Amino acid sequence: MFKHAHLFASLLLVGFTTAHANEHSNNTALPSLAQHVDIDGTSLYIECFGEKAPNIIVHSGFGGAGSDGGWESVIESISKTNRICFYDRANLGKSSRSKGHYDIQVIAKQLDGLLNKAEIKPPYVMVSHSYGSYSVRAYNHLYKNKVSAILLVDPTQYGMFYNGVAKWNPEEDTYSKDEVARMKAEQAGFNDPNSNPERINHKTSAEFIRNSDDFGATPLTLIWNKNGIWQGGDAPDTWHPKTWDRMKTMYAKAIDDMHTLSTKQTTRFANTEQHNIFFYEPSIVIEELKALLAKTKK
Repeated sequence: MFKHAHLFASLLLVGFTTAHANEHSNNTALPSLAQHVDIDGTSLYIECFGEKAPNIIVHSGFGGAGSDGGWESVIESISKTNRICFYDRANLGKSSRSKGHYDIQVIAKQLDGLLNKAEIKPPYVMVSHSYGSYSVRAYNHLYKNKVSAILLVDPTQYGMFYNGVAKWNPEEDTYSKDEVARMKAEQAGFNDPNSNPERINHKTSAEFIRNSDDFGATPLTLIWNKNGIWQGGDAPDTWHPKTWDRMKTMYAKAIDDMHTLSTKQTTRFANTEQHNIFFYEPSIVIEELKALLAKTKK
């Protein structure tokens, strides 16, 4: 029924992991760095391939760790000319649990501490998949002088988690029992960090992202999957029409905003319908990443 993965994620308040941890291409590249780094009591894992600058930092999708794999074809190609690094956010993969308040701003600050301690020097080419678009924007807002280019691969639109709960209006709408259950489940995932896989405070994250800078004149490439932009349509029988219409309106604006993030922006659609473009069509990711790297040399 839903042609766009991020819309589906916004309805359920769950994201996509990098998946395919056990499905590998014939990757022969070996890590040039693999270590745990203590950041204020949280042990974060980072793994890099290749040696040369500028360094490429990959941000995984929601619930997915950099160590999950799936990027082998990209690594095989890119590591020959540049160092490409993957990290596990707290509560994921080989990293330890978060301590205290944990949101997208904390994630960006922890990443900067991780890169500093691991001696991975800027400027960085930031690459994200899905929800990784959030940590890229947060990092860019705090440390924009360290970011030289950005590649968003089938990104989660900004505002998705907030819009996922804002579409509900029980004061105006009358919901069925199933709709009430769905609303409460989505509100719990937004309001209670313990109710989502990464233990992220989505409420404070949404506010931070809403008030964060866009990418200015930093070169940006956005890759959508083949059907990456949902076209809307009539409300299914299981949805309240007003809730559906609110969702469509907010979604359309969020997608429009994704296409005005940088004054030096390129948008491209992949041939695959899969969300994990880096795995199913790595050639387009490699091609666009190389194009961005060339821009950083000018």
